Amino acid sequence: APIFLRPGYRLFHTTQLPLHGLRAFFNVIAMLAYFLALTMEPLAKVVALTFTAPLLATVGAVLILGEKVSIARSAALIIGLVGALIILRPWAVEISPGSLLLLLSASTWAAALVVIKVLSRHDSPVTIALYASLLQLPFSLVAAAFYWQWPTQYELFIIVLVAFFGTTTQICLAQAFREADATVVLPADFTKLVFAGLAGWLFFSELPEIWIWLGGTIVFVGVFLNAWFEKQARSAASAVAPKGEIPQSRENIIMVTESGGT
Repeated sequence: APIFLRPGYRLFHTTQLPLHGLRAFFNVIAMLAYFLALTMEPLAKVVALTFTAPLLATVGAVLILGEKVSIARSAALIIGLVGALIILRPWAVEISPGSLLLLLSASTWAAALVVIKVLSRHDSPVTIALYASLLQLPFSLVAAAFYWQWPTQYELFIIVLVAFFGTTTQICLAQAFREADATVVLPADFTKLVFAGLAGWLFFSELPEIWIWLGGTIVFVGVFLNAWFEKQARSAASAVAPKGEIPQSRENIIMVTESGGT
């Protein structure tokens, strides 16, 4: 709210309202599927499969926006998707409804990231965040109308905690990407898989299978290599760009930061 209330900002000015609406729709589908999957799958598995969202977003950018991806980045994407297959193991076990919901969440979140990438070329990050918050309300209201119950005081307390930790995460992650390169930040971000595993064990008596740890690690390796090769490509482009024309990477930072806040 303090950011939105600063004078002199034309926060609501945009020529891309339909895209903002599309992004909000994808966001709501991704979050509903994510929260429902949390009731069905171990925390570590939920976190491990959410790592696939940036990889799927890269695939979407290639297919929808026509972006070119090097052979090295293509290999990184394949590594990450192999990790997802190891987590799911469709050749050995039936894919559970919770896993399908996680795949739906990751896919729709990846679609939202592609839309964010387009929006970042026209609007400021604050405007993008503002419209996301406002336009998700009517979509959420449609879903809530079928199941709404007024939360108890205890549930309100939990919701406030979710809001506090979620907001803190977004701010810290965004600042981290401003202070350091993605290849430095992502390894630290990977520790959330470890913390999710510990939290699941301590609070919910969940013991994730070895396949979740192995597959989650491989997925992260794919995400990290994708970011590393993209950094190398940007450095090479900057080296050959005319003086004063440095390629912009703001949209890439927004994509990674948004995906980290899921």
